[in-house]
Amino acid sequence: MVTTLVTATPDAARALAAQAAGRLAIALFQVGRETMPGVGHGLPHSARALPHPPTTRAWDFLSIALAVFGADRFVLRSDAADGWTRMIEMEVELVEPDPWTAIAPRLAAALRFLTGDIWILSFRAGGAAPPTFQPRLSDRDSVCLFSGGLDSLIGAMGLLAEGRRPLLVSQASPVEGPVQAYLADRLGLADHRFVGRATERGMETYEQSSRGRSILFFAYGALAAEGLGGVLTVPENGLISINPPLTNRRIGSLSTRTTHPHFISELQSIFAAVGLNVRLHNPYGLRTKGEMLAECDDPRLPQLASLSYSCGKGKRLNRQCGRCVPCLIRRASFAKAGVPDATDYHVPLLADAARNDDVQAARWAVEQLKTRDLSRWAGAAGPLPRDTAERAQYVDVVRRGLGELRDLFAPISWP
Repeated sequence: MVTTLVTATPDAARALAAQAAGRLAIALFQVGRETMPGVGHGLPHSARALPHPPTTRAWDFLSIALAVFGADRFVLRSDAADGWTRMIEMEVELVEPDPWTAIAPRLAAALRFLTGDIWILSFRAGGAAPPTFQPRLSDRDSVCLFSGGLDSLIGAMGLLAEGRRPLLVSQASPVEGPVQAYLADRLGLADHRFVGRATERGMETYEQSSRGRSILFFAYGALAAEGLGGVLTVPENGLISINPPLTNRRIGSLSTRTTHPHFISELQSIFAAVGLNVRLHNPYGLRTKGEMLAECDDPRLPQLASLSYSCGKGKRLNRQCGRCVPCLIRRASFAKAGVPDATDYHVPLLADAARNDDVQAARWAVEQLKTRDLSRWAGAAGPLPRDTAERAQYVDVVRRGLGELRDLFAPISWP
């Protein structure tokens, strides 16, 4: 297996030296160019919108996240022996590398689970220091990841219903950014947001799978949460969190693991080991998307739900495709909750997408509910809790979530 050697540094001279030595150099917090990939140049300025200056530990984690995201984008899977699994040996410059060096193998294992690649990590001094500024008075008492998707919308509404005052944290893209801004405004939270933009540049061809992108959400959230009580809400329904492979061939390339309980648990233990005061919390891990929608009693939800963005493949269409797995689960949730779905799907009628790979896989999966060992199936995407009762709860949310898909498909006359 070919190993790609990567150096991630905020220093242009050291980046050039690494490049001259035959390594892939990623210039952290710098504008990339064709001869030198860069990522995250705007973040030191954006971070000044936070109520409190980032801690060094949180900023070092952001440096790691940017390096992972950059490598994930700049190292092509097509060059791997199997067309997917890459071996990436990466050195990242940090302000305080020692705590991260102590847990490097554990972090590498967590990244392997997240991206499906083999990571070898090392850390050295020389990282960029966090921006410094005077703390501002703030009434925010919680932090919520806010993608602009339906789950994150319900998550923010849930915090507001509890009387909390959340700060919304987003990774903006050209498609999702306007949705995030609009929904935040309708929730009365337009002035209580932190928006990060990694803005990677420098390669002619980028890897499109981008399994490492989600680490940025956690890094942005950590920047904010340490100064606001330490709790970072990660709203995601249980079926998507577990994400059991709909078919046997989807275990690797088509099953994301961003909020899988195993990854969240591993990341939480890493935070604890390095002294990063952030607690990850998913209040919806044992709820289906339909149950989330049905149980949310915010009067704005029926109107705003259809304006959220849940699609996994619609960016090139500039609209939600209506037939990818996230779109199918979204459509099933509206049907389950009895909420009219006014989403502008590229494919409004699922019968017209009968030959689509995602639709066929989902239809096959719901048929397997009748005969398949659901506990084994739910565990195929990653380890579930060892506690019997807790594991059974996760298996049951998978059963109920797939049942929502079954109910969505049942009245359709397939060609």
